[in-house]
Amino acid sequence: MSAAWEAPARVLIEQAAADWEGLWSLLYAASHATLRLSIGVPLAPGVDLTFAAMDIREARDELEWLDDGLVERGAPVDLGVLRPTDDVNAARLVLDRLLATALDRASRLADGASEVEEFACLTRVTNKLFTARTAILGRVP
Repeated sequence: MSAAWEAPARVLIEQAAADWEGLWSLLYAASHATLRLSIGVPLAPGVDLTFAAMDIREARDELEWLDDGLVERGAPVDLGVLRPTDDVNAARLVLDRLLATALDRASRLADGASEVEEFACLTRVTNKLFTARTAILGRVP
């Protein structure tokens, strides 16, 4: 079984630019999808996923605080609904791929950061994404 999110996530991963706007778009999609997943699972794992969605949203907030025009320039990609027939584990793996890509983009941006504020922001973003990824997978990636 699979998740309806696989195709749109693959397109986003392939087409999101390797810049601040691309990172923001990945986080936008991942935060909304994680929240949707949290609603579609039993209460106990749903709580962990809700906190993961909050961590991803906080990572996105970090980017927006650094650059207040980012929201207008980034592409708000929505992966769509999670159908009752979708495989929850496949959905978790889709989210894992989105976050792994976001972590890679954040690392590349940190390598090229020209200001201390940019590097500090990306450090906080990376920490939030590692925490969220662990909650989504139920283990350390």
